[in-house]
Amino acid sequence: MPTRTLWLLMFVSSSRWLIPASVVRGRFPDDTVPHKSVLPSSITPEARLDPSNEQYGKLMISQSAISNNTNIINLDRNMKLTISGKSIEAESLSRLLTAVVQQELRECSLAVVYDTTELNSAVVQDLILLLPNLIQVVEVRREEDLLDVLWVSTGCGGYLLLLDHTQPLLTFANTHHHTWDYHGRYVFVSQRVEQVEALVATRNGKKTEHILGVVKGGQEGEWRVYMNMLYWGEGVRPVTTWRHHRFTSHSQLFPDKLTDLHGTGLRVSTFEFPPSIMYYRSDNGSLLFRYGEDVAIIETLAYVLNFTALFAEPVDGELWGNRVNGTWTGMNGELGREEIDMGVANFFVSLANLEVLEFSAPYKAEMACFMARTDPPLPRWQALAFPFHPWTWLAIFVGLVLSGPVLFLLATAVTQHNDGEEAAGLVGLSSSWQYAFGLHFREPLPFEPRMDTTRVFVLFLWLYTMILTIVYSTNLTAFLLVQKAPVSIQTIKELYNSGLEVASLGEIFLSSISLASDPYLKELTHVFQAYVSQEEIMELVMEGRSVLLENHGHVEFHTATHLGHQGVPKLRILKECFAPYSIAMVLQQHSPLKRKFDLVIGWLQKSGLISHYFRQSLRLAATTKEYGGEEEEEEAGQEAKEEGAVVALNLDHMQGVFMVAAIGWFIACLVFLTEACILKT
Repeated sequence: MPTRTLWLLMFVSSSRWLIPASVVRGRFPDDTVPHKSVLPSSITPEARLDPSNEQYGKLMISQSAISNNTNIINLDRNMKLTISGKSIEAESLSRLLTAVVQQELRECSLAVVYDTTELNSAVVQDLILLLPNLIQVVEVRREEDLLDVLWVSTGCGGYLLLLDHTQPLLTFANTHHHTWDYHGRYVFVSQRVEQVEALVATRNGKKTEHILGVVKGGQEGEWRVYMNMLYWGEGVRPVTTWRHHRFTSHSQLFPDKLTDLHGTGLRVSTFEFPPSIMYYRSDNGSLLFRYGEDVAIIETLAYVLNFTALFAEPVDGELWGNRVNGTWTGMNGELGREEIDMGVANFFVSLANLEVLEFSAPYKAEMACFMARTDPPLPRWQALAFPFHPWTWLAIFVGLVLSGPVLFLLATAVTQHNDGEEAAGLVGLSSSWQYAFGLHFREPLPFEPRMDTTRVFVLFLWLYTMILTIVYSTNLTAFLLVQKAPVSIQTIKELYNSGLEVASLGEIFLSSISLASDPYLKELTHVFQAYVSQEEIMELVMEGRSVLLENHGHVEFHTATHLGHQGVPKLRILKECFAPYSIAMVLQQHSPLKRKFDLVIGWLQKSGLISHYFRQSLRLAATTKEYGGEEEEEEAGQEAKEEGAVVALNLDHMQGVFMVAAIGWFIACLVFLTEACILKT
């Protein structure tokens, strides 16, 4: 069987039409299509394809070559057509389609799809001879024949559909979703307007911006032109009427239907996920309005493109959704079933979701970070030891222990060698030790060394202890006023060694962890746990049993809104993050909204409004009870009252000092009891 696909390349030179030799016969009644045998034999094949060749201009349809055809074609400057031997309907339809191509599809490659009827065959024959475009002709007898059409074009693609039997086309438009050219311009010739409405109502037709229906009118040579509404309404609406030679009114056949959506309602799926999506509730808990970074972007798109956002949450209670037994749930499932037009809720751009949805241009970049509980500060009684590092304390202790015996040995040696008398308090080991202790605590004993050697030693011991005591007392004041945080987990390695559970909403981060090159990060898959409730995760994190894994903006919001005493954050972000990714809106596959949405999102990014929306949302959240705004305001007010005032040290600050006194009293009592027992024995 010869091929059903017919390619024709036509060139215009002045008023002459040039047709190449690769024309296939046998597709039209009476073999009226010019065959390669009617072309001048003196023209070489190379000349037919090379415009620079001198013989190129000689290639034309000669009068003798077409004299045997029943149709005589006369082409003039205005593309006027006189056809004899054909019906008035065919003549009128040929004129109409030629005018549409000249007006709207001049620079487009064309695909002419037809079924074999006398009218369609005659019109296709005329289109081949008249149109200068690159044309593919496909005869359709069953649905599979439509697969021969090249539905993809590098530039503008036009499709002329002349089909009396529309069922193959309707079936194809409902089943072959990835084959259809959603950006093409379609001209569908049919007998009834219901057939045009049926094409527009198909799954592919609903997402095609430009579909033009040409329907036979009531008068001879009359054709009515209809246009699909896309988001403007249901079905089709009349545009103009063609009578014999011209349109009855000048109308734009393929208008832009996306710049102004005429206030139509678009379904937006979302759920509460601060700071991207936040709910402002009344005192009784009812939702008053939504706000947040993603909501502000949707509202801006609605304002620019003139549509109404109809917000709703996923009906199945899921969030983003997962694949369960081959079926997607949540927002993914709603988009796959085309129950919503778009979704927003901090959606990560990933390849796993592309089988059911399509992403808009990303509007924000984030990283995955861990959030843990802020460990309680160390007890204030330990503040007495904080001014020095443990190794510094060890060095001071060694100096304290050695200074007494060194002073005793030095005083004894000098006394024996020089036959002099040293102070009585320095010639005994216990008294020398007590003297050195007194210097360290700024309370020396009331006697001075008499020999020069011991005086030099004691002089530098005074200098050493003076520096120690000044530095200690200076730092001690700060540590008494400010509580010190304990050493806590900061890196992924430390998190792995801690054995804490890693909690997250859904399993979206599980794949990133399992594919990580960091061995410690990869091992966290064994302690990873997915949850469906944010409240459940926060309880575990506040108890110190889990850490939350989420994007940086989300955990930053929680650390800013969960504040404790004196505004100290109850939560903190670990220093190490991983897996940078982009955040975007999600749309239906092949959604016509994507092109305009991407354009507006690009404007928002360049203007800096995305960051402005984020800060604006945080300021509004700070005033609400749901996100801890009122408590934060009260604490801020209390801090404002104390600002500039002298802070009095209370018992909480000084508990370490009283504890030292209590320990001293306790030890003194033990010594007293010990001495009493010894005396009794």
